[in-house]
Amino acid sequence: MRLIAHRGGRGFGEDNTLAAMERAVREGVRMLETDVRMTADGELVICHDATLRGRMVSRMTLEELRRYAPERPLLVDLMEELAGWVTFDIEVKDASMRRLAEVLEAYRVESGTLVTSFNAEFLEGFQELYPSVKTGHVYRLPYGIDRKIERALQIGAEVILPYYGSVERELVDEAHQAGLEVYIWTVNEEDDFRRFHEWGVDGIITDRYHQMEDLLQRL
Repeated sequence: MRLIAHRGGRGFGEDNTLAAMERAVREGVRMLETDVRMTADGELVICHDATLRGRMVSRMTLEELRRYAPERPLLVDLMEELAGWVTFDIEVKDASMRRLAEVLEAYRVESGTLVTSFNAEFLEGFQELYPSVKTGHVYRLPYGIDRKIERALQIGAEVILPYYGSVERELVDEAHQAGLEVYIWTVNEEDDFRRFHEWGVDGIITDRYHQMEDLLQRL
């Protein structure tokens, strides 16, 4: 089972900063989940929320981003520092398919990166254009199991990423039977971790990486 550090190394420093992610890698993290948005002039920035310092990321230029939120790295900054040292789960909030693929290809990480999103249309389009990149559908609401699996297969995803509160064992079993992997977010309690480990999930995204790593070694 893969352990994945949530939000660019939450628990290792400020979310989605290079400092936190570099520390996470130094301390043994081997897969990082992080979030990508696009600026008004087409740059891909590591950022979870739609706003920074009260300003919409999508309406800021790179110059403005550097002025108002200098701690926010670009995706290329992340790749420059950590490509080859760790694998990535890149959750796309808002991004150009082509620009994202260009960055992954430039740093030769397209075969080891998981691109995920709540946006099924983005994933479907991305998978059609760049089939070599593994994709995963993220969702929160607990709608029907068959629908979750059918939708993931329809858009060409290889992974489903349900919110931990919406997961049933039946979902894990049926997803595996359909050839899908199951990564669950965000798992921070040991009882939840034990249950999902028993169910055979493929990945856990967590804010408490070392605690869950220690628990995994004991199970």
